[in-house]
Amino acid sequence: MNFDQGQFNFDAKGTEDGYRRWREELDAKKSALESRWGVILSRRVRVSLIDHAKPLVGILELRSDLGKKPTDPPIFRLRGLEFTPSEIESIVQEEPD
Repeated sequence: MNFDQGQFNFDAKGTEDGYRRWREELDAKKSALESRWGVILSRRVRVSLIDHAKPLVGILELRSDLGKKPTDPPIFRLRGLEFTPSEIESIVQEEPD
């Protein structure tokens, strides 16, 4: 799932209620995923992977696959490398320059 673009809720009343609810739902889903898998999305991070010589630095992305079982762990992508949460040794948010 892309947490920058989700599904808009057209059932909300008012001019901005739909957008606000959509954004709140999307943020809640993102927060739940981050808590569940111990990751940090949409911010610059340093990720150390098991059996990988150097840490990777960048913005961690969630790879979304259609047809994937909901019980399967998510697949993340950072600097062209794809990995699952079980491969993450540590993850730290980088301070902005």
